[in-house]
Amino acid sequence: MNEQQIRNQLTKLLNEEPENYSKILELTSLLASFDKDHVRFSVDAGVVDRLGRELVGKKETAVSELVKNAYDADSKTVDLIFENSDEEGGMLTLSDDGDGMSREELVNGFMRISSTDKVHNPTSKLYKRNRAGRKGIGRFAVQRLGNKLTIISQKENLPNAVKVTVNWDDYVGDKDLSIINNQIEELPKQKEKGTDLIIEGLRDKWTIASIERVYRYVSALIQPFPLSKERIKKEDDRNKKTLDPGFKASLFKIEEDKKIPIADEQSMIYDYAIAIFEGYVDKDGKSYVSIESKRLGISELVELGAKKDESKLAYQHLRNVNFKAYYFLYITDYIPSQQLRKIIDLAQHSGGIRLYRNGFRVLPYGDFGDDWLELDESEKKRILLPRHGNTNFFGFAEVEDPEGVKFEETSSREGLLETESFMELRDFLYRGLTTGVIKIANARAVKITTGQKDWEKKYERPVEKLKNLKEELKKEAKHEEIDNYRGKSKEDITSELISRTEKIQNVVEAIDEVIIQQEKEDEDQFKETAILRVLASLGLSIGIYTHEIRHYLATIHASTKLLSKRYPDDKDYQNKIQQLLNNVKILRTYTSYFDKTVSENISRELVPQEVPIVIERFFNVVSLDSGLNETEILPIEIGAGDLYSVPMHSSEWATILYNLYSNSLKAIKRAGNEGKILMRIGEEDGRIFLEFIDNGDGIPEENRERIFQAFYTTSTAASHFATEEDEVLGTGLGLKIVRDIIEAYNGEIEVMDAPKGFSTCIRIELPKASDKDMEKL
Repeated sequence: MNEQQIRNQLTKLLNEEPENYSKILELTSLLASFDKDHVRFSVDAGVVDRLGRELVGKKETAVSELVKNAYDADSKTVDLIFENSDEEGGMLTLSDDGDGMSREELVNGFMRISSTDKVHNPTSKLYKRNRAGRKGIGRFAVQRLGNKLTIISQKENLPNAVKVTVNWDDYVGDKDLSIINNQIEELPKQKEKGTDLIIEGLRDKWTIASIERVYRYVSALIQPFPLSKERIKKEDDRNKKTLDPGFKASLFKIEEDKKIPIADEQSMIYDYAIAIFEGYVDKDGKSYVSIESKRLGISELVELGAKKDESKLAYQHLRNVNFKAYYFLYITDYIPSQQLRKIIDLAQHSGGIRLYRNGFRVLPYGDFGDDWLELDESEKKRILLPRHGNTNFFGFAEVEDPEGVKFEETSSREGLLETESFMELRDFLYRGLTTGVIKIANARAVKITTGQKDWEKKYERPVEKLKNLKEELKKEAKHEEIDNYRGKSKEDITSELISRTEKIQNVVEAIDEVIIQQEKEDEDQFKETAILRVLASLGLSIGIYTHEIRHYLATIHASTKLLSKRYPDDKDYQNKIQQLLNNVKILRTYTSYFDKTVSENISRELVPQEVPIVIERFFNVVSLDSGLNETEILPIEIGAGDLYSVPMHSSEWATILYNLYSNSLKAIKRAGNEGKILMRIGEEDGRIFLEFIDNGDGIPEENRERIFQAFYTTSTAASHFATEEDEVLGTGLGLKIVRDIIEAYNGEIEVMDAPKGFSTCIRIELPKASDKDMEKL
């Protein structure tokens, strides 16, 4: 339409439909485009999609943003209810009992991108809580989660609730944001006050396991309790004035019309910590760390200092910082064997030191695989010998920065800028934690560094300790002294003896159970070591075999080419010769690949690995026989950027890929499907990820962790009916070895929900190569 046509339509609309605001807005927007003397910023509707999908990478982060909104609204509780969420397309409802929103607050607050409300009002109205964010974009996390949003909100002093429905599919590119409408209406109140967010068409699956993961995010969102004296006083004063009852998030899953709560495990483990470390930097920059261990009889305060061996030196930029960490050693001397596995599993996901700024969690610090204090790196380099990786700690650090100057967030709201204050914070936390670790190691007579002299290891196997203790208890039960009961009746003496003997016998029986379990674990360890020795020998044999056979393959290939010149007119003969040549070609390709991989083991140097190239090289080989396996290897989906992993050995990647590939083939064979394998490679939060996806028979949720345990296998047991492949690959160590490789580089491997059309997705995450790492190439 030209300018005059738009003017005519607008005049007619104002006369005939003066309340059709949407059409009026659309026409005035078009009319403004004919202004030759002025230009205006316009906003493409696709920005909403980008804010939701790209700004918030993880679904757990998206849910955390919505819980923050409930906290800011002075809620006491917020319930998160997942329904029909085992597949994509389910529903999530967040229901809080906070202030709620009026029509005006919803329009000018929630529906306004980057509103300034939290800048002008940094604390909440009722309980004066420090509000979680100031950029006004956290609400778009809901776009990351689902296709449709319904908001129902009610305020205490208003008669009706207000309801808005947002269909995110309307927000597509090439449309002006201002002309997209969302219906708003009033309806009877469902509760006195509070807000419900109903998110339909969930973009992800939310199984019990994935909801437990988001629980860990949400439960750690608000700092558990203040650490600094100033903050404790401030919180006490605030609570006295406002009577803040606290804030709790509860997660539920609807299954067969029953609401199943998701339980918290973490609070049950702290009693098993060997020590508690607490540290602080005061207002003058002086730093201290305390080490408390009831088990080892340690209670000590150490002045740390801004530099090693300069305990009186103050930090230049760091002020008013506190941390608290529970230190764990995963041995049965300190943790009962029945609890050990559970705590280790929990540490894999929730261990590390989380960071709280002004009382709120800063992601990704303390997430699994995020080595922001370089504890895992220090352990890998054996700077200190006692265990001090991220999984050995459960803790958090607290920084105060109301103005957001010293610890400024990045634009993505995940991480802080590398300011001088932040770098000093990392130094303080690392040295504070390792100082505590050294004190504990000294008390346990454990060697600290490789070069430590005049140190003699005193070691007694735990089983032997338990057996000796058991024998002492049995002797005590057998030789009770009657003199201890002088003055008492025979009946009393007999009764007390029986009671005491029964108690000792119960302890002896409990020790027997632990001994049996420990000996079983020792036996498993022995079996694992034996099989690894066999596999190492097998690998050496394969190396020798591939090196030698390539000479014979060259001769076979030449002889076959010579034979092809005979009987040129015999089609059947020529077809068989061509088939033979193809098979020889496949064998030569396999041999060349594995010969190169084995040869590279001669070099021990680790270099950054360009993941797409490594994977493409591997699948160029295995795809040669994909027809034989009746499995289609789909084109690899590769994200943008330089996808180099931390320095690794190429043979480690061969081990990872071959195990994943062979497991997929077996799963596809069991399912009887036309096999498909898909791989996705990309970068997320500074980490390289690989998703290995197939359409085999899948992995039940209860086995998702078990498949990485030693000796767990779904292959046929060795028998007359087992295939050769089952005999070789059915050791149950393949995925354990893969996990060991990944975790050695501070990575993570887990079974994820597979996309539509597939049944299994195994996701690997590894740290991305740094600029310094890339210098090795």
